[in-house]
Amino acid sequence: MITLPDEEEKMTTLANSQQLQIQHEINMINQLNESHVKQIMDYSKGFLDKTFPLARGSHQAVASYVVYYQQLLAFFADGSTSGLADPSQFIGLTGHREAPEALLLQNQGRHVELILNRGGEQGSRDAAGIDDIQLQTTEPQCSWFSLVTGRQVSCRSRGDKSFTAKDGSAFTL
Repeated sequence: MITLPDEEEKMTTLANSQQLQIQHEINMINQLNESHVKQIMDYSKGFLDKTFPLARGSHQAVASYVVYYQQLLAFFADGSTSGLADPSQFIGLTGHREAPEALLLQNQGRHVELILNRGGEQGSRDAAGIDDIQLQTTEPQCSWFSLVTGRQVSCRSRGDKSFTAKDGSAFTL
């Protein structure tokens, strides 16, 4: 096939136009995904505010969580802090007290685990570094539910979870 210079130019222009259109669509999908993730995190933190309220402020505004002695403290961007309204809801953690990898909370006999990972998919976008929030279900078999992914998480995939209880002893679920 012989192409004339004008035809080659038209084909190149058309190909460039299609590439720009595809890139635009990818950008739009990424923006929708970001918006969806933000909505999920906002809802999940609303759940934390209802189930594990802070004495002051909201989980929405938390910049980091630390464990100070036997208390869970939430630090806000302005430097202020707050503990849980009911400190007995904090059960334990994994990782270091100043930079926990996970926090274990309990309400009416059911556990909730905040998984903190500032390098994780969600944690890198969240001010407090929350990568996932998992709830212990009432299923007869060991099962957890991820608020962030909307999926069941089997105990096999979670492994044997060992925490450091707030008094420093070992705590296993």
